[in-house]
Amino acid sequence: MMAFLMQAFTSRLTRKYLVIFSLVLIIPTIVIYRLIVSYAQNVMEGQIARDNLIGADSIVKRLNAEITNVVLQLQLIAGQNLALPTDEITMYENAKQTIAKSSMIHSIYYVDNGSQMRFEAPFSPKMQAVTYAYPGLEHVRWSYTYMVSGLLQNNRQETTVTIAVPVYYKDRTFHGALVAELSRDYLSEMLRTMSATREGFSYLLDLNGQVIASSDVAILGKDFGHDAIGQRLMIGDSGLISSSYQGQESIVAYQQIRDNWGLALGIPKEIAFKPVKTLGMALTISFFSIFMLTLFLILFGMRDLLYPIIHLTRFAKKYRQEHTLEAVQADRIEAKDELSELTGTMKALTRELDFKERFLRDVIEGIPYALVTINHEGLVTHANEKFYQLFQISWNDHAKMQIAVIPELSDISSLQGETVLTILGSRGERNIVRIVTAPFQNGVLAVLQDVTQIKLLEEHFNQSEKLAQMGQITAGVAHELKNPLAVLASSSELLRDEMMEEQQDPALVRTLVADIDEEVARMSGIVNQFLSFAKAKDEHDNPIEIDQLVDRVLHLLRIKFNESKVVVNKKYVSPLPLILGKYNKLIQLFLNLFLNSIDAMPGGGVLTISIFGKDPYLEVRIEDSGEGISQSDMQWLFNPFFSTKEQGTGIGLTIASEIIREHGGEIQIESVLHEGTTVICKFPTGR
Repeated sequence: MMAFLMQAFTSRLTRKYLVIFSLVLIIPTIVIYRLIVSYAQNVMEGQIARDNLIGADSIVKRLNAEITNVVLQLQLIAGQNLALPTDEITMYENAKQTIAKSSMIHSIYYVDNGSQMRFEAPFSPKMQAVTYAYPGLEHVRWSYTYMVSGLLQNNRQETTVTIAVPVYYKDRTFHGALVAELSRDYLSEMLRTMSATREGFSYLLDLNGQVIASSDVAILGKDFGHDAIGQRLMIGDSGLISSSYQGQESIVAYQQIRDNWGLALGIPKEIAFKPVKTLGMALTISFFSIFMLTLFLILFGMRDLLYPIIHLTRFAKKYRQEHTLEAVQADRIEAKDELSELTGTMKALTRELDFKERFLRDVIEGIPYALVTINHEGLVTHANEKFYQLFQISWNDHAKMQIAVIPELSDISSLQGETVLTILGSRGERNIVRIVTAPFQNGVLAVLQDVTQIKLLEEHFNQSEKLAQMGQITAGVAHELKNPLAVLASSSELLRDEMMEEQQDPALVRTLVADIDEEVARMSGIVNQFLSFAKAKDEHDNPIEIDQLVDRVLHLLRIKFNESKVVVNKKYVSPLPLILGKYNKLIQLFLNLFLNSIDAMPGGGVLTISIFGKDPYLEVRIEDSGEGISQSDMQWLFNPFFSTKEQGTGIGLTIASEIIREHGGEIQIESVLHEGTTVICKFPTGR
């Protein structure tokens, strides 16, 4: 088992399987765990916040009620609004009774308007020459209302907190202040009682941020004025905050009490979220137990699931590297499950792949064309034997050969469609090769055909076609020569007669000789023009006015048109752009097309020639009213030696198509049987 596990864990498939297992099970489990814990924590935090706010509000209401009760008791003791003043003994006795009934009040003393303490219940009914400058005396003197103080020092130098009311009667004469010292222990016990059930804390702050009372006696009298909560309470704010208390992060509700006191009620997060941590621990143990159980089952299941797949991948890898079929374990083949089906299928596919690879290799080597594939780096990835024979390269020299070693093919990757190149052989012979390229996986596929003999035959047929065309225009040439010959005959006769006269006119002789010279030059031009069509010669591209060239061809065929009863209509849309081309080849092109149109109208008809610019082309449309072409013949029109005429050679349209392609243009033929044919020639104007 351990040996199997060690072998399995070295496989990338096993590692990938475990990664997928982690992504499918472990990570979602952790995410779910975190979502549950986070949700529970958010719910708990929200509940704690609500409890804190409710608790703080209840404490504030109780404190406000207690303060109000103390104020009322003091006002009763002082005898406010009575017609006659209350004597000090009565006030003292009433104060003693109030202290006995109230847990809130620690002591009550009377300070007159001269800052002399008159009595202090329950300790001293009458005090002699005790001066105490009560800090709130002036406040109650002028406000005629009660005052709640912060922490201050009493006459015994004790830190206390007080509530004072003015002593006055109906005459509104201020007599002094009746002051109640509040029990800080009582206030702290009240806070402790309301906070202990929640394991939290609470404290009261005065206007200066000093702790008046607290559930924790250790902080009594401390200055919280620079604390975040103290600063908010000092400006009269109320709300909820997450803050540090005694070094612990806590959730604290704070609220302003009337008379400038502030209450803070909170609980440490560690205590608040203890139930969440308990829940998280329980969930962690549960998820870990499920994970361990799943992992245990997976390890035992890998033997029958993962190991056969690893074995199968090793079989495929060995076949890819060595192209040999490795024997598959007998137990896996005999097992009737999906993996055995996959194993058998892979063996069958590899055998079929070997067969098809051999078949494809035989086909590639058997085709009569050279074939080569080149990658993006210009490296020959595959070539058949015909390729190496064409370029006279040794069959054994092709391993990792760069195509650039054949100069003519150095730019083959940039070629598109069909291209014709001339290649020099090792003995200096010129070979014409037609190359067709197409995009291939990670490179280019090129098919090369040696068309040297085909091109020679095309040149031969081309010249033959030109000679046939010359026969067609012979009548026109004869007509062109007849008129100059008549002029020559007339001028010759006049010259002979003039020479026989005794008195000769030199001016007339010179005129007759000039006429003869002019007509001889004219006939020479006609003959040279005629012969130029019959000669095969290379030309260079030159700017050509296509309308003038078409007019010249029409002029050459004017006798043919008259004899065939063909009426020519010309529709030239000016201005017409120039095109770049070979003059004589374009003459041959339109001779072919016009003669075809004449042949298509044996009984006469109308030939319409339209020339117009249609960016980026110059378009020539030749439309006849002849017999038309059947749909079955349309697909064969440009094939060599195909003709619908009994005496036709079948290469006229093939030559026309070659000429137009040589000029970078296009040719289209549209025809309706018994209605006529339209030939559309397009020439690029920006070439």
